Amino acid sequence: MEALHILQQEPERIEKLWSVTNYALKRFREEGFEIGETESPIIPLYVRDPEKTFLVTALAFNAGVFINPVIPPACAPQDTLVRYALMATHTEEQVERSVVILKKIFIEQGIIK
Repeated sequence: MEALHILQQEPERIEKLWSVTNYALKRFREEGFEIGETESPIIPLYVRDPEKTFLVTALAFNAGVFINPVIPPACAPQDTLVRYALMATHTEEQVERSVVILKKIFIEQGIIK
């Protein structure tokens, strides 16, 4: 109930979340990530390989970016992905830093070009 109260009292939190989400969606698309048609603060970054999904997750964590792997049975084997989750407290600078880190990792792993 308190969370709902805060959202009612501070609607700028929702506006900030959508602002940073739209920035992240734009940046991931610009950098060639496969994210589908998502319009959510939880952005899927498709890997399409179960082993690489875990590797990317570990490499990102070691570089300071926390993402969650999604593998079978939560998805089809050809649809493995990592979930990049945003909060209203994230900044565009943090998003930019993570996009750069993830792009390097995804290129090194042959997931994007």
